[in-house]
Amino acid sequence: MESILLGCSAFISLIFTIILRTKYRKNRMARVLSGGFILLTIWCSGILAQKLCIENNVNIKPIYLDYITYIGICNLFPTMLIFSYYFKDPKIEKKKWWILLYIVPIISLITLWTNDFHNLFYKVYSTNFSDTEYGIMFYINTIYSYTLALIFIIKLIRTSIEKSGFFTIQTMLMIIGSGIPLFINVLGTTKIINISIYITPILFVITLLLYSLSILRFKALNITPVALETVTNIMSDAFVVISDDGSIVDYNATFKKELQDVVEITKEKNLFKIIEDKKLLDLKKLNKILEETNKTGKEVKMEYNLVYGNIEKYYEVDIQAIKANKNNNQVIGTLLLFKDITQHKKDIIEIQEKQDIIVKQGQLVSIGELAGGVAHDINTPISAIKTGVTMLNSMSNITSDQKEILNRMDSCSDKIINIVNSMRNQIRNLGTDNKIKFKISDVLNDVKVITYHEVIKNQAELEIEIEEDLSVEGDSTKLGQVLTNLIVNAAQAYGAKQKGKIKIFVTSAPNNMAMIKITDYAGGIPDDIKPYIFKNILTTKGTSGTGLGLYLAYSVIKGNFNGDITYESEKGVGTTFYITIPKA
Repeated sequence: MESILLGCSAFISLIFTIILRTKYRKNRMARVLSGGFILLTIWCSGILAQKLCIENNVNIKPIYLDYITYIGICNLFPTMLIFSYYFKDPKIEKKKWWILLYIVPIISLITLWTNDFHNLFYKVYSTNFSDTEYGIMFYINTIYSYTLALIFIIKLIRTSIEKSGFFTIQTMLMIIGSGIPLFINVLGTTKIINISIYITPILFVITLLLYSLSILRFKALNITPVALETVTNIMSDAFVVISDDGSIVDYNATFKKELQDVVEITKEKNLFKIIEDKKLLDLKKLNKILEETNKTGKEVKMEYNLVYGNIEKYYEVDIQAIKANKNNNQVIGTLLLFKDITQHKKDIIEIQEKQDIIVKQGQLVSIGELAGGVAHDINTPISAIKTGVTMLNSMSNITSDQKEILNRMDSCSDKIINIVNSMRNQIRNLGTDNKIKFKISDVLNDVKVITYHEVIKNQAELEIEIEEDLSVEGDSTKLGQVLTNLIVNAAQAYGAKQKGKIKIFVTSAPNNMAMIKITDYAGGIPDDIKPYIFKNILTTKGTSGTGLGLYLAYSVIKGNFNGDITYESEKGVGTTFYITIPKA
């Protein structure tokens, strides 16, 4: 039975060594704890081999197997004492003096390995330990090991109480795990119960299993009392508590819900790894802030924009170091509190957009007033010229050549007046809110006449297809100005060297909208100016363009029609503009 238990103990120790070295490889405490399991594996395996040799009458001195067994026995307790320091402060760096803890075990092992020459460790008179004489180094090593074990147990339980309180599962597991080997060995030493040398390593395997359960499953770093769990889960703000290596110690239901579309949150996962894998935040920046917070103890407020797939959220994050109750210099974790400010950000963006529209409308009013003034200033002298031409024409003594010149001057004056008036009509209402119900087809008929000369000059052809004769509400003059500008731009994009079509298509769109689609095949918009199409006054026509067209078109559609204007452009192919306006 003892052989089976020893074999199971050795196997379990080996399995837990692998688990701690793989699944919890970033956890410093787990790495040290895995060292304890390695030593227990050696201890149990050596004792098991020794027992099997005795049971099967294998003629081998037990001390030769102790050469291996005592590697585990001698080094286990110094290793566990080091573990208790890591448990108290996971950030503590390995001190050089810790190597001194292994001096006695090393001397003991050297004494054991050379025991045949001096018998300072022990002397066995039979192969089954029935008659054994223990040497001085055996007693020194035993006293030293039990002293380290006592310090380790006191330190471990005290740290657990400081971090999570006395009446917690974590501390209870620590106490039970520490008490099992101590209590049973005391009973065996006092002859109250009979125990063999094979029981002790099995008891220490149970002890380390309970420690692992306490630290890795129930999180001995638990700093959120169970009584507050209900309160934290109904909080509207999300929070998470992490250890120094990023392991998730605790979180509330809101935090889990916030990230449910990104990753399944559990206490076994590492927040740093989640952030790195999903590229949620700037991990280097976060680590720098955490380091500063833990060093100064001051709360840090940050604003983070989380983007993952189609998810985009804004958070105000409060980062606060958590310190031990009895030691304000000891940081045992970090609290990250997330406040969702996504709606607040959207509201600010919407307000800014409306302010931009108001500013643009004000600019359009100024342009309209300027155009009216310029038209008046031009029409006044032209009218005077026409009056003079009329008077000269009425004179009887002018020759036929002179009369022809006067008629030509009168015709040019009319042409100037028509051009100026047309220009004034195009922009005189910019910035006003003159809303009437009209049909898009009526506007397109006027625009076709106005743009005819420019389209023909650039060897283009205008095709208009109206799927539905839709009515909209607003200023028909302004819509005509927008369409005129887009058609002229398309025609000029072809130029005189290539022929092409400009297609206009009118149809219904979702959400009770009317859509006007203007398409050309003139090679597309240059990539370097695409980001500025509707945002800046710019032109690709050199001195022949004003750069006002698309800038004003955007303002008119947005401000006057409460619609939208977008575009698609493919280099080497062409461009399509989409105007969507609510139906009347």
